[in-house]
Amino acid sequence: MENKVTKENVLVPILAAIIIVFFHNLNINWYLKSIVIPFSFLIISNIIIYKENKFINKKAYFILIPITLILISDPIIKIDASNKFLNVIVLFVLVSIFLFLLVNKNYKISVNNISLMFKLFPDKIFSNLKYLKPSITKEKNKKIVNVILGLAIGAGISFVILLLLTSADDYFDAFLDKFSISFNLDISNIILFIIWFIIMFSISINVYKNKDIKMKEVGLKKIDNTIIITVLSVINFVFVLFLISEISKLCGNFLQLPKGYIYSSYAREGFFQLLFVTLINFSIISFLMYKTNGIKENKIVRNLIFLLISFSIILIFNSYYRMYLYIDKFGFTVLRLQVMLFLTMEVVLFGFIIKKILSEIKNEGVILLSIMSFFYVLNLYLCNDWFIRLINR
Repeated sequence: MENKVTKENVLVPILAAIIIVFFHNLNINWYLKSIVIPFSFLIISNIIIYKENKFINKKAYFILIPITLILISDPIIKIDASNKFLNVIVLFVLVSIFLFLLVNKNYKISVNNISLMFKLFPDKIFSNLKYLKPSITKEKNKKIVNVILGLAIGAGISFVILLLLTSADDYFDAFLDKFSISFNLDISNIILFIIWFIIMFSISINVYKNKDIKMKEVGLKKIDNTIIITVLSVINFVFVLFLISEISKLCGNFLQLPKGYIYSSYAREGFFQLLFVTLINFSIISFLMYKTNGIKENKIVRNLIFLLISFSIILIFNSYYRMYLYIDKFGFTVLRLQVMLFLTMEVVLFGFIIKKILSEIKNEGVILLSIMSFFYVLNLYLCNDWFIRLINR
């Protein structure tokens, strides 16, 4: 990139910073002025700056759907502090993906490329200011020196004149005092403006500089298939024992353990632990699928993975059943509904994994991002007090 920038690269971040500072001083919702406005103008400013460039990828605009739904979640329904915090993290990821997709047609959405978002911010946040350095010719340099000299002489003479006029006219003196008070700038606003300008300007420069960045290659780990088979066999054996136990509980307790076991105990125990177990299974399967060639190269590994997926889905429906019994007795809460949504997302993701193992999936990163974004937005709009009151009537 040349050591100069277009006027849009400077003027648009200046305008965006002014608007952000303006809203910051208004007595409005914190989420609106601290999250919605900054993220919105970060997106808008980059769209304006690069809208005419030939490398623009219009498919990126689809990412704006979940981004917009997340941004407007609190103005529409009041979300709690934890969701607001999560929104900042999710928006940072989604906006970064949007900006990469916008300028880089080769960008692929994947876990391996998520870390590239740090190349937009805070990477080179201050060193990018060098692009503000103007290209000055000898003639322009002479003019600038003359202007500065003229301002110095004019300011000195004007200062003497003002002293004489204010001492000669009390009304003019009072007028100048009021004039200076009305234009008294809050130093905190100036600092805030400078911070937001630097952020907006630096990100816009980084967006352009990374338009040709190469995508990270998936680094496969060499793990002996015997180790993988042994590990999966041990894990699956544990789930076989658990399945026998569950069948006993639901079919007359033929194991007779423990004595006095009742359904109320069954309903209120263990669904959070089971949820974490399914997460562990999902992590193991994802690691073997994306970081090794074991599933592709070895039929036994593949069959053991299918068996582990089957046990995972059984665990999910086991958790569903426990949660259903609990909800039927005590009703929905935000946390219980979140668990139900998360379990549903896991079923969908395990279905995606099965499909991927059986055959190649095109644009799998886009599909995974769409699934997780969909369920995250559902969590924002459904897992809140007003919806819980609605379904508990």
